[in-house]
Amino acid sequence: MDYTAGTCRRPLIGICGRPDETGEYLIIFKDYADRVYEAGGLPAGLPAHEGADACADEVAERFDGIVFTGGCDIDGASFGGRAYDDSTHHPLGETMPVRDAFEGALVHACWDRDVPCLGVCRGLQVMNVAMGGRLVRDVSEQAWSMAAHIGSHLQPEPFDTPSHDVLVEPNSELARILGRLETRVNSIHHLAISEVPQGGHVVARALDGTPEAIDFTDRTFFMGVQWHPEIMGTQPELFSAFVAAADARRRALGR
Repeated sequence: MDYTAGTCRRPLIGICGRPDETGEYLIIFKDYADRVYEAGGLPAGLPAHEGADACADEVAERFDGIVFTGGCDIDGASFGGRAYDDSTHHPLGETMPVRDAFEGALVHACWDRDVPCLGVCRGLQVMNVAMGGRLVRDVSEQAWSMAAHIGSHLQPEPFDTPSHDVLVEPNSELARILGRLETRVNSIHHLAISEVPQGGHVVARALDGTPEAIDFTDRTFFMGVQWHPEIMGTQPELFSAFVAAADARRRALGR
């Protein structure tokens, strides 16, 4: 569809934001908005303040798709204190419980309505935990035999430069979208998935075994990736597939 000519209505895509240090401003990183717009969506910022979780159902009702964005660690007390595996003890970085509350509620509201969702880095982690999965507080705490050989997944700047390879599961939706079974990605995280919830599937891993993408195949588009495709700008197919799913929902609802 030719969105650039103004002849088509763009699907409305909510982008999860975060308050700044003063609490006076909502921060939405430009890269997310740019990638969504380039894929044909109309980006709009979503709240991240005390009590925002009360409007999660209305947000899911009004928006055609949601991007759960990157950012701070999930707080240890959020999600009923069950976000992290009992065996993990690594110190957490900055946390923001108000984001956890809103985004957790929004994951469920979108799931119930089959609203297309794309999770990026923290966004993948929030989707995983909200649906019943768990995390380790650092990649070094992963429980398989290669754990002793895992290095840092926090690459130095520049962040738009890929730092490691990811192997994508054959026959997965992610493989279909990317058109390949191996891709190079950037890496700006230290939390990692330890347990995937029922209905979720790990569909990509780093060479050290770290889960790098999950997909919930019971929904039209409910996928998260551990890397930052919005920063790299080299995987437009991912945003195009997500926005296309959102546009199909928009048209089905007659918007």
